[in-house]
Amino acid sequence: MSTQFSRSVSVSSRQRGAMTILTVFIMLMTVGALAVLGLGQVVWEKEEVQRIADLAAKAAASDIGNAPQGFTAAVDYARRNGLDDTTDSISINCNVRGTDTLLPANACDRSVLVRVVRNVPAAFLGTEPVVAVAEATVTPVISGLVGTNLLALNLNGSSLSPLMSAIGSELRLNLLGFQGLLASNTQVDLLQLGVELGVFGAGDQLDMARLLNTEVTAARLLDAALNVAGPEAPVIAIPGNGPADTVDFLLSEILSADTSGDSEFAGASVRLGNLAFASSFAAASGVGGNGIRLNLGNTLNVSVLSPPQLFVATKRNTDGRVIATARTEQVAVSSRIGVLDLTVTAGGGSVDIKDIDCKLPQSDSSVAVDLDSTPIAAALRLPSLPLLGQSTVNANVGSGSANDVPMVGYPDPTVTTSYSFEASQGVGNLLTNLNTGVNALNGILNVLATNPVLRAGLNSLGGGLDEILEVLGLEANEVYVQVDNMDCFNTAVLTR
Repeated sequence: MSTQFSRSVSVSSRQRGAMTILTVFIMLMTVGALAVLGLGQVVWEKEEVQRIADLAAKAAASDIGNAPQGFTAAVDYARRNGLDDTTDSISINCNVRGTDTLLPANACDRSVLVRVVRNVPAAFLGTEPVVAVAEATVTPVISGLVGTNLLALNLNGSSLSPLMSAIGSELRLNLLGFQGLLASNTQVDLLQLGVELGVFGAGDQLDMARLLNTEVTAARLLDAALNVAGPEAPVIAIPGNGPADTVDFLLSEILSADTSGDSEFAGASVRLGNLAFASSFAAASGVGGNGIRLNLGNTLNVSVLSPPQLFVATKRNTDGRVIATARTEQVAVSSRIGVLDLTVTAGGGSVDIKDIDCKLPQSDSSVAVDLDSTPIAAALRLPSLPLLGQSTVNANVGSGSANDVPMVGYPDPTVTTSYSFEASQGVGNLLTNLNTGVNALNGILNVLATNPVLRAGLNSLGGGLDEILEVLGLEANEVYVQVDNMDCFNTAVLTR
């Protein structure tokens, strides 16, 4: 019996030992699991807090002008993206770019440093502080195109204007494809465009001065732009002959950017349709002879004198400074109305892009511009008259300007908007301009006053030519500005 009892005790002892080892093992596994879960929680929270810090840095950099007010909009933006006032703290300071040296709010330049701390309950490890630091440099960018009303006519999805149809035919482009190309809202990244053109290599940064100094043809430029746009681009064949392939021009003729100072154009892009619009005019400027011939009741010969310009600008530290200047297209239209030979130089003008005011929400952001229209120049050639001979009368028809014009309202992230300025005078005032001429014109004016045929012909210039120019899209003294990309959140973020 004692042997049996001893054996039973031994078995029980072994069972208790096994249970103890198992219990210890389970406890260790539990502790390990809890530790892993706690560390996993910390890792997850670290990623979340870093995301908040990055977003807050981008928001603060784009709203750097509000540093003296404590970056309240950026803090609110962080709250709406996960910042919890019960567990988190945030500090936003201006800093010397790339360093931990902080600057006072009234000395903010272009860089901000954000620090977010979150106290995370990490299982039995206690509360673990999770810290994330991010730096952002503000580089808001704006791009668009300056033109006459012709720009508006051909970017609204309707049929092409007579002049653009004629330009497309002259360039040997399929007009349906050309219309789709002009209407394309796809953004073309300028760095990638430079890579496609062979200006930059893979890994290079955008050097705007080098890009502007690149000589291209419209065909080469559009092929490169279509490749960058990828599947979003319309399908159109670019012919391998004609002006699109033979007329060379510098990109600076159709793209304006201020490359002086410390401008950074990282992330800059232009609208594909606007690039096609400007490059088409550049190619059409090489059409020789009498230019492009149109028949709109009167036979017109149109010569492209200069193409319109796209613009790319980035915010400067000094408010109100001109950060880009671009011009509209300009054309010469020759025709005979009645017995009078008339050549009119129409279009023309320039826009100074000035301060970019980036705010949160971005719908409160704005751009200030100055606009100038170029006077319409009219050269009227009179036929031979007794005592007068062959004579040419020159007249300039009114121009205008407007300063500090606000272009307001940009939802996040981009939008297309426009502002147009039109002077009160048009070609219809040509006769008035002639009548206010100097003594040298008195003899001509006296003849016009007594010759019903010539006077009727001159009187028809106002309404007739105004209508012709309006059909072409070249309304008198109008400057049209299209902002197709404004990205206040174009910031370089460095996660530390």
